[in-house]
Amino acid sequence: MRNILFISFAAIFLLVNSVSAQNTTVDGARKYQTIHGLGVNINPQSWNVNPSAVKTVIDSLINGLGCTSFRLMYDDCDWEVRNDNDDPNSYNWAYYDSVYSAPRFTCVWNTIQYLNSKGITDITLSPDGAASAWMGGTKLKPGAEIDYAEMMASMVYYGQKRRTPAIHFSMLSPINETTCGGGEAPVMTTNQLGTIFSSIATHLIDDGITNVTLVGPDDCDGWPASVHAIITNKITMSKLKFIGGHQYGNSTSTSKGLIDSVKNSAYKDRGVIMTEANEVCNGFKCDGGSYNPDYGFTNYAGPAYKYILQHLNVGVNGIQLWEGYDSRYHHPNRYLTWSFWGIFAVNDTLKPAVYTVRPHYYVFKQLYNFVKPGFQRIDVSTSLPKMTVSAFFNSKNGETVITGKNDSDKPQTIDGLLKSLSKVTTLKYYYTDATHNFIRGADVKINNQTFSKLVPASCVFTLVSK
Repeated sequence: MRNILFISFAAIFLLVNSVSAQNTTVDGARKYQTIHGLGVNINPQSWNVNPSAVKTVIDSLINGLGCTSFRLMYDDCDWEVRNDNDDPNSYNWAYYDSVYSAPRFTCVWNTIQYLNSKGITDITLSPDGAASAWMGGTKLKPGAEIDYAEMMASMVYYGQKRRTPAIHFSMLSPINETTCGGGEAPVMTTNQLGTIFSSIATHLIDDGITNVTLVGPDDCDGWPASVHAIITNKITMSKLKFIGGHQYGNSTSTSKGLIDSVKNSAYKDRGVIMTEANEVCNGFKCDGGSYNPDYGFTNYAGPAYKYILQHLNVGVNGIQLWEGYDSRYHHPNRYLTWSFWGIFAVNDTLKPAVYTVRPHYYVFKQLYNFVKPGFQRIDVSTSLPKMTVSAFFNSKNGETVITGKNDSDKPQTIDGLLKSLSKVTTLKYYYTDATHNFIRGADVKINNQTFSKLVPASCVFTLVSK
């Protein structure tokens, strides 16, 4: 009898000691936000330069990287060079048809049509830059709000109801970074911004556009007032599912602030998408045609991954990295200049026919390739130093994804405990670092809901249930 008691106590001691030895816990019962989409910004105007090359890159972004969400950023917001008519509630299609059938917009429609052919419909139209001179150019004139709104709404209507064949996109971001000095949107008051959003929402309702919603304000440091103008308007919010925001570098102040704004509003069911996010590229000089001195894992791609996981851990529903491939814009100084933030680098700006991958591609494949729309973030905690980790769960098939960034200059052993995830028996293991690009290592076995895995120093890793 004493031997039996001794064995029992020993077993209990070993079990308790084993559990207490775990440094990382993933709890499938504690669920948070649902993922809407993970993707990138791209410039459809590149289609007119070399459609074949753009198709090849888009194929790689979808089939290789795993993007499910695209934000089409193109400039400027001045395509209505003269007022179509004196009635902002009546589209002059004789005028607008000529605008939207011209090459300036056929590149947009063709890019969307190609994305649709690949099964992508989570597409945001996001024109940026100055308005027409008669609307004020880089500073919106008082009273021009309803004409600006009509212009935006006419674009949606044409794409949804007048173009053949039909194309499918889901969101419109009508104003980009209005508080940033007029380089990427006309400067306007918060009242003007609020009027534009509510006027577009009214157009969408009156036009019977049911499958396109608004997103915004997609603003920089002045976002709080812009969000307030949007989130306090019932008409606007009837056509808005996601608040959009931008943040670069190692901070979650914007993403957390946007989520808090939603929680403290009358629309707690709305979500948040970081419609632009990344590590800072050469002090933002990449906007102006300067290359980043270092696009590598250690100083650029790796930190960016950590920052994106931090946004997801705060609770955002989606990420759209800036940006998919190098391209040309009018911003920031109203002249054409290359933007060199791309996951795909253009080889020759004079003949942009070939694009090559930068390290971001292999790094973000660790997340985008596995976490898809409908996954929920689940609770994960770790006591390991310099370790950022996120976890996700697919309720449809029980798939579990654990991914993280080890910022330590030494390998670290994850001694994991899985709670309320009893169906997980094996984890596939992938990692990326400065010398390895999306390498699959040996599978990790689960024993009594625990596992152990040594991850390399300074790496990104992913564990996926098999």
